[in-house]
Amino acid sequence: MKRKNILLVDDDIVLRDLIKDALEGQCKVLTASTYAEAVNQLKNHIDLALLDYKLPDSDGLELLKTIRTERPLLPAIMMTGYSDEAVAIKAIRTGVTDYVKKPFNLRHLMKKVSEILGEGINIGYKGRERVFEAVKNRDECVMDGIAAYIEDKYTEELTLEKIAEMANMNRNKFCSAFKKRFGQTFTSYLNHMRIKRAAELLKNPDLNITEIAYFVGYGSIVHFERVFKEKYGVSPRKYRKMLNQRNR
Repeated sequence: MKRKNILLVDDDIVLRDLIKDALEGQCKVLTASTYAEAVNQLKNHIDLALLDYKLPDSDGLELLKTIRTERPLLPAIMMTGYSDEAVAIKAIRTGVTDYVKKPFNLRHLMKKVSEILGEGINIGYKGRERVFEAVKNRDECVMDGIAAYIEDKYTEELTLEKIAEMANMNRNKFCSAFKKRFGQTFTSYLNHMRIKRAAELLKNPDLNITEIAYFVGYGSIVHFERVFKEKYGVSPRKYRKMLNQRNR
């Protein structure tokens, strides 16, 4: 079987060599460390592109846009940092086939590469099927990115309108897609995240309840106490008292 060609774009020479060594047994790896070098490599036959988001002369999103213009059916995996959930979402909207977050497990990355290229898959009609199959699951990928973003930013002001816009969806479509993916509404998911963290903070006697409420993202102590009681059946003050009695 003819070896597949992979374009690997990353300016981190250590990481680039690590990925290249892992792939070269079964694939031919073409490398680039900048946007310009990567664009120049597009003249070659390529079956899959691995793109780092941070490049010295541009970024992976711009490179992905160029790839979609010149090679619209080329599968691509974006590699982003753990704090770049918004980037991952934008990459999905731009047409990325999949993405992985750094620092990643190399075996996890190899599994994704194998799933996209497949064994015995000819880039052509079947290759297009793989790309279109990924497109069908794009809403799920977007929702997973949104969930990770919420987990990272739950202490900030997160409105339904802001998050729906981030997902490039209108309010109704976003609510439907979110509930389908997680079995609960966006508001319930966000409240669960905040109240769970508040319960952990209540273990610290040096923090008063108002401080905790504002820290986890509630602008109103009344709202915080109401949501907390709905979750745990008691007020935050009584919950803390129960914790103290248990630890005696």
